[in-house]
Amino acid sequence: MKFPVSLVLLMLAGIANAQDPLPKLELGVGLLALDAADFPGSANRSSYLLPIPYARYRGKRLRIEDGAQGVLLESRDLLITLSADLSLPTDENTPEREGMEDLKATFEIGPSLNYRFYPMQKSAWWFDLPLRFAYTLDRDLDHVGEVFQPRLSWRKPEKWIGDWRFRFNTGPLFASTEYNDYFYSVGSSEATESRPEYESEAGYSGWRSEFSSSKRIGNYRLGAFLRHNNLNNSVIEDSPLVSRKDSLGVGIALVWIFHES
Repeated sequence: MKFPVSLVLLMLAGIANAQDPLPKLELGVGLLALDAADFPGSANRSSYLLPIPYARYRGKRLRIEDGAQGVLLESRDLLITLSADLSLPTDENTPEREGMEDLKATFEIGPSLNYRFYPMQKSAWWFDLPLRFAYTLDRDLDHVGEVFQPRLSWRKPEKWIGDWRFRFNTGPLFASTEYNDYFYSVGSSEATESRPEYESEAGYSGWRSEFSSSKRIGNYRLGAFLRHNNLNNSVIEDSPLVSRKDSLGVGIALVWIFHES
């Protein structure tokens, strides 16, 4: 199940002076509670309570806010960045993959072209074109394919301490054969009477929508997110590992900020 790093770095508590300027660097630790399908298409859900590190950095060339971003080019309405994403491993009790090798956590990184086409007073609509390369998070760092996710994004950034940050994005997901093979193929040695052999292919791999919000108050930050995946009419919807074509993931996190500058 995939959860961008940007959506787990959220939080709250305490009372702050309104409209204090945002620091350049924030460091903290916290807890993330989330409930989601084991992977998009799984009917099995897992709940987690995880300790998480927290970091925000608002630099000119490096930013860690809505994900980790290395800014390669920036103009009034155009951003070219490096973006990253993260997925969790499957639960050992995932019924669709019984007898199969567990899915490892994966890390994705790649360039993103972001164009602001409709600025507003406090927010804006953007068109994002992220292309990410996926690797397993283990000693081997195996490459497991590529993901292209064009999306419309509405962003309302926080301007000061105590201000709300909101973000909504929606769009299709296109994945390489290797990527879909990692998540949805069934080899001949893994096939059963109820799980026939299946070979994945590249192409449209579903529609994804996400909403997140967060607010800092005092030395704490509270945030929450929703993520919806829909696999209808995708190239992977006929995989025997797909038991449910739509899924919703929810999470909430609380972080204590122990350092800022």
